[in-house]
Amino acid sequence: MEKAPVKHNRLRRMENHDYTLPCIYLITVTTEGRQRLLGTLVGDSAATAAIEPTPLGAYVTEAFRQTAAETTKKTSCRIQVLHYQIMPDHFHGILYVRDTLPADYALGKIVAAWKSACSHALWASFSSRDLSSEHGTKDLSSEHGTKAPLFSRGFNDRILFRKGQLKTWVAYLNDNPRRLWLKWHFPDRLRKVYDFSAGKKGHRYTAVGNTFLVTYPERLQVRCHRNLTEEQIQQEVEKYLEEAHRGTVLISPFISPAEKAVYEACYQEKLPMIHIVNRSLDGKFNYPSGRDLSGCSEGFMLVLAPYADYSSETAAARITRAQCLDMNAYAADLATITLSIA
Repeated sequence: MEKAPVKHNRLRRMENHDYTLPCIYLITVTTEGRQRLLGTLVGDSAATAAIEPTPLGAYVTEAFRQTAAETTKKTSCRIQVLHYQIMPDHFHGILYVRDTLPADYALGKIVAAWKSACSHALWASFSSRDLSSEHGTKDLSSEHGTKAPLFSRGFNDRILFRKGQLKTWVAYLNDNPRRLWLKWHFPDRLRKVYDFSAGKKGHRYTAVGNTFLVTYPERLQVRCHRNLTEEQIQQEVEKYLEEAHRGTVLISPFISPAEKAVYEACYQEKLPMIHIVNRSLDGKFNYPSGRDLSGCSEGFMLVLAPYADYSSETAAARITRAQCLDMNAYAADLATITLSIA
């Protein structure tokens, strides 16, 4: 149950993957120096948060579509833009490579052509000094007066492996403005902690949320059998709710139907929970899912990720029994009290 080494380089390509093969990718690039040149966060609450693109941001979005179309013309390979999200200092786009690309025209060349077009548009049509002044950021020109690119070196890609992953990606992109609003308004609660050590065995995690929850004296693992009747599930919910109301922190990967019901009940009442997740939180763009993130921002939740990005656990098409047992073992290691399993 050793944790895979945490790797923080978000620009590496996935080993042993052929980037010319038909595939769906989630591409992310950041502006040079993380300058907020592409859009402005608007809205007076997380629920109303949205990104209003700048003229440059609007061009970046259109160039993403145009690059896909031009690649199709040049290579006779179908490249389709499925979704995108502009953010103040970065851009997410989902590309569907529908045909095998030429050996000399892999994904990296497509992204490089798009980034280059955006930089040339910046130099030709926009004043980096004016943009920097307008948005309260640093001048993009270098110390020697040379033109700096719009985007920083490289890019991050995620590869679609499993059923339902595309739907999750689209929801993630759509949720970005809300998440940014929460991060800007609750920076301390959503600060990521790498190599966070917790539990009797001192396992290492990537943590987001209220890390003080691991110091509470009473921490209880939530573990319920999968094959319970509705009546038995309700009994489990009531049992764990009673503990949570006493101030006990509930810990679980919340996998089985009964465990999910416990999570739902505690979430509604904002009771303290530690959620063990089978995904990576290592990278700068990886944060807990929507409700987990909200729970972290409100202070009643801690999300712990024991697995590194692109590990066998995070790349698996579906969660395995061995992995369920593994995450339950992490939860048990964090617990200080136990209850009988129904």
